[in-house]
Amino acid sequence: MGLEEKMKALQGMSLALALLAILEASAQVLVAGKCPRPAVVQFFDASRYLGKWYEIQKLPVLFQQGECATATYSRQGTGGDMEVLIKELLADGSTYAYVGSAMVTNSSEPAKMEVYYSPTSLPSPYWVLATDYYGHALAFGCIDYGLFHAQFAWVLSRQPTLVRKTLKDLQDLLASGGVNVDKMTPTNQNKAFCRAMV
Repeated sequence: MGLEEKMKALQGMSLALALLAILEASAQVLVAGKCPRPAVVQFFDASRYLGKWYEIQKLPVLFQQGECATATYSRQGTGGDMEVLIKELLADGSTYAYVGSAMVTNSSEPAKMEVYYSPTSLPSPYWVLATDYYGHALAFGCIDYGLFHAQFAWVLSRQPTLVRKTLKDLQDLLASGGVNVDKMTPTNQNKAFCRAMV
C-alpha cells in the first residue's frame, strides 16, 4: 500500500471515529457490525395502521429529544405510502412537530418503508416488526456506518399506556432480532405532564 492509499485509509478511519463520537454523544445506539435484519409483519395492511400512535419506549435518537411523543399516520397516494406527523413536548414546554413521508420500498414487503422528512433528507428505514393495528405496534430501523450501525426502535400504543406483558413480549421480539433492548428508554405519557400536547 502506497503512501496515498495509507493517507486515504487514515482519513476514512478518522471520519468514521468522528461520526462515532458525534453519534455516541447524542445517545444514539451504536453497535459493532452490520445491521440486524429482523422479520417484519407479513401481509402488512397500511390502511389499518393509519391513525394516532403513542410512543411508549424508544431507542434514543438524535432527531427525537422530547416527551409525550405521538405519530399520526395518514394515507398518501393510492398505494401503501403514508404521511406521518410526529409531535413531541420539548424541555422548554413548547410543542415540536414535523412531517415525514413513509414510502414502501418493495411492494412485496409493505412493512418495510423508508421515511423522508424533507425532499433533500436521506431516508430513514422504518420496518414494522409487529402490530395488532388496534393496540400496539413495534417499529425498527437501522443504518450501517462502516464498522458500526445505528439502531432505532419504537414501541407504540393506541393509548398512552401499554400492558406490561405486551411491552415485554415486544422487547423480547426485538432482542431475538438482534436489537439492543437494554438501551430502550420510556417516553413520559403522563396525562397531566402531556397536557400541552392536546
